[in-house]
Amino acid sequence: MTPIPVPHRWLAALLGAALLVDLILSGRVSLHDGLPPLPGAFALCVCAYLALRRPATGALIGSAVVLASSLVILATDAVPVSIGIQSIVLSETVAGAALVVLVVWQCSPLAAIGCTTLLTFACLTAMFIRGYLCGTVMFCRRGSGSFGEPDLLQSLAFGFCVLAGAVVVGLYLRRAGQQRIATETDTLIRRQWPLGVSLAGLLLIEASANGAEGLAALVGPAVAGVCAFFAPRAPLRLAMAAAAAIVVLPVLLGIGAGDVLPVSVTGLAASMAMTAYAVRLLAVPQAFWATAALVGANLLVLVLRSGGELLDPNFLLLLGLLLVVSVGTGWYFRARDRERTQTVRAAVTSAQQGERMALARELHDVVAHHVTGIVVQAQAALLVAGKSPEVALPALERIERSGTEALTAMRTLVGSLRDGTTAWTAGDSDATDQATTNLEADLRALAENFVGPAATLQLELPEQLPHEVGRSVLRLVQESLTNVGKHAPGATEVRVLVASTDEELHIRVNDDGSQRPANPVGGSGGYGLVGMRERAELLGGRFEAGPSGYIGWCVEAWLPLRNEPLRKEGA
Repeated sequence: MTPIPVPHRWLAALLGAALLVDLILSGRVSLHDGLPPLPGAFALCVCAYLALRRPATGALIGSAVVLASSLVILATDAVPVSIGIQSIVLSETVAGAALVVLVVWQCSPLAAIGCTTLLTFACLTAMFIRGYLCGTVMFCRRGSGSFGEPDLLQSLAFGFCVLAGAVVVGLYLRRAGQQRIATETDTLIRRQWPLGVSLAGLLLIEASANGAEGLAALVGPAVAGVCAFFAPRAPLRLAMAAAAAIVVLPVLLGIGAGDVLPVSVTGLAASMAMTAYAVRLLAVPQAFWATAALVGANLLVLVLRSGGELLDPNFLLLLGLLLVVSVGTGWYFRARDRERTQTVRAAVTSAQQGERMALARELHDVVAHHVTGIVVQAQAALLVAGKSPEVALPALERIERSGTEALTAMRTLVGSLRDGTTAWTAGDSDATDQATTNLEADLRALAENFVGPAATLQLELPEQLPHEVGRSVLRLVQESLTNVGKHAPGATEVRVLVASTDEELHIRVNDDGSQRPANPVGGSGGYGLVGMRERAELLGGRFEAGPSGYIGWCVEAWLPLRNEPLRKEGA
C-alpha cells in the first residue's frame, strides 16, 4: 500500500478541522441557514486537496465552486455562519488560502497571478451575493450582524491579511524548492510551520471576534507567537521576551478592563508552546524560571483586565490544567530526546568498534605478513653475509620488495581512514594491491613470494566464487603462511589445499615443523587465530586450528558457497 505523502496528510487534517468547526457552528443556527453552505465548502476543500498535483486546475474549479455555492445559497435564502470574512465560512477561507499557496508555489508567475486574481474575484463576488442579497450571521459578532459598512471594511482587511499570508508562504516554498542547500532558518521553518499556522489562525479568529476595538490587545499575544515560533533557537531568552511582551505592551497601549476577552487564546497557546520548549530543551533551573515568567505574565494580565476583581476559581483551574499539559508535553519530548541520544550514541560506539576490529584484522593480516617476511629475510641475510655476500643480495632484494608492499598497504589503510570512503567488511578488503579478482593467481603469487619453507598448492576452485569468500580465502592462507614463518622455523614444507564441494569451500594449511620457539620473530600478539576465526564465522563458516599429529600445525576452515547475507560486523 502506497503511503500518503506528508503534505497531503497535513492539508487533509487542516481542511477536515475547518469543516468540523463549520459543522459545529452550523448547529447553532437553523438547519435552513447552516446546511446549504456546507456542500459547496466541502467541494472547495476537495479542490484544494486535488490541487496538490494540479494547482491551476484546482484554482479554476475552486473559483467556479465558490460562485456556484453562492447561487445555491441565494436560491435557498440561507444565511452562512462566517468567521473573519463576512459571508464566507471558515473552511472556504482555509481552502482558498491553500489554493493561493499552491498556485504561487508550483505554477509559473503568470499563471499564479491569474489564478490568484480569479480566486480573489470569486471571493469578493461571493461576499456581495451572500452578504448583500441574503444577509450574514457573524459568529461572536457584537451587534445585529447585518452587512454594514464597518463589518465590510473589517472583512476586507481580514481577507487581505489571509491573501498576503498565503502569497508569502507560497513565495517562500517556491524559493526553498529552488535552493540546493537548506539554511538553518529554512530547517526551522519546515519544523515549526504547523505551530506558526495554528497561532496565526488563532490570532486572525481572535481579531475577527474582538472587533476593531480589541485589536490593540492582540499586539502582545502576536509578539509572543513570534517568540514561540523561534523558541527552539533560544528558549530562555525568547520566553522572557514573550513574558515581557504579554505584560508590557497591553499596559503601554492602555488595555485594561473592558469588553475585550479576559485572556488571549493566542497568548495562552504561545505560552504553552514556549513552556513545553523550555522544559524540553533547557536545564531544570532555567526551565523553571522561563515557566515562572510566562505564568506570572499571564496572571498579571488577567488581574489588569479584570479590574482587580477576584478571578473565577474555575478559570484558574483551567489555566492550571493547561500548565500541567505544557510541562508534561515538554518532559515527554525531553525523555524521547534523551532516549534517542542514547540510541544514537550506542549505534556510533558499535560502528566504531566494528571499524576498529576490521582495521585491526587488516593490519594483522596484511602489514604483519610483510613485516614478518622482512625480519626473517634480514636474519637470513645476516647469517650468510659474512661468508657469502653474493648470497645475501637476493634476500636484500626480497626485503626491499616486501618493504615496498608493506608501505603501500599502510598508505592504503591510512588513506581510507582519512577519506572515510572505504567500508571495512568481512572478506571484502583491498588493503594491498596484491588482491585481484583471480583467486588462483593471487594464491600462487602468495606462495611464490612466501619466505620460508617450500609451499605446495593444491587448488580445486569452483568456476563461480562469491567475492567476499575469495577475499577471505586469500587472507586465511596469507595469515596461515605468516604463522608458519613465525612459529615453525624447523618446517621444510607447507601444504596449502583449497578445494570445493557442492555447498562449501575447504581450506587447509599444514606444515611439518617440529619446534616451537618461545619468542617468535617480532613477538606474537595472539590475534592471528582470532582474526581468522572471525572471518570464517562472519561468512557462516567453521574454523579449526591445532597440532596435526606428532609434528606440524594445521589450520582448516570451511566457508559456505551459498549466497547468504553477512552478519553485522562485531555481532
